[in-house]
Amino acid sequence: MPEPTALPDDASLKVYAVTDPERLYSLATEPPRVAGSLSAPEIMSLAELLARQRSQAATDWAVRLGEYAARRTGAPGAVQLMAHVVRELVRRPSSATLPPYFELPPKADDPDTEFRACLLQEMALRWGLDREPYTAYQAGLRELGHPLAWLPLASFYFESAMRERAWWRGSTLGSLKSDELHARYPEIPPTAAGALAGRGARRAPDDRRTEAAMDPLAELASSAVEFFTMPEPLDPADFNSALLTAIGSRCLAGLTPDTLAAAHTTADDLAGDLCVAAFSGGVWGDGRPGAYVRLSTWRALYALMDLDPSVPHTRAVRAAAEYRWLRLALARRSGNDFFFGDLSDMAFAVLDPTRTRVAIIAASDTD
Repeated sequence: MPEPTALPDDASLKVYAVTDPERLYSLATEPPRVAGSLSAPEIMSLAELLARQRSQAATDWAVRLGEYAARRTGAPGAVQLMAHVVRELVRRPSSATLPPYFELPPKADDPDTEFRACLLQEMALRWGLDREPYTAYQAGLRELGHPLAWLPLASFYFESAMRERAWWRGSTLGSLKSDELHARYPEIPPTAAGALAGRGARRAPDDRRTEAAMDPLAELASSAVEFFTMPEPLDPADFNSALLTAIGSRCLAGLTPDTLAAAHTTADDLAGDLCVAAFSGGVWGDGRPGAYVRLSTWRALYALMDLDPSVPHTRAVRAAAEYRWLRLALARRSGNDFFFGDLSDMAFAVLDPTRTRVAIIAASDTD
């Protein structure tokens, strides 16, 4: 057996990425060839070097590294490595160097199918894929019953906040204090009628919707989704902080109209925060592959709007415009036990088109 050798220096690795990409693949997948096992950051660095090259050879070996990670499901860092390769591949300016990887139909017993399914959906979000061979591969995934096959191959403008906040900038979920909310969003003042309506609301538990809506927030330290029904249609002007602090919400307990600010926003704003939460995994979580972040975010939106999964995504986007969406923020001294007020807080409220059903979704994280 040959003696282990040291990992080449950075300059040499960059040369190999151009002249001998297979060697980088070997270094990442056969750690006995170097002095000790590579750390996760070292393997990620090799993956980046491969994926960022524009040559077909380097791209091929980057794809093989992603497939290698997919085949090692359950191994430490395998999911993160696969996701990292995909993310680096879709950072390139166009999809021109990626289509050959979808020429063969997906197979249920082929571990490479998982990598390609993730790559397909992140490419779809990045560029939109409405032609062969992408549509054929998506159809094959649908026949296999793969969960990612439910997602659209369109790249919606609606998803721009998701792309901006997570994939392309690697952002983390950030707290938004009430003074910041006032500066960025159109605030809704509290009303006495809102407080009265809130006291008349009734809790409407729904385990199915709760599970789906909370999924993007699963790895944060604290998260909640609550559903309420109103005894009569609500005046939109009364959908405000006075209503939300009187409605009996557990996650908003202890707050008053003076310590909770509410402002108009839209569904894509919430989608962006859900995406960041699932993508980052919070302070202690590892996050998920981007395709599953997209899946989790869409499922959460469908649950909050109580839409059946059979509703096309284009119709869901149109339907979202019929709901009223509030972004909430806490004053620095809130008297609330749910939010840590430390690293990351988020809270939104949703009023359905009948103006009789309210959903609240909130999360907080800390170290």
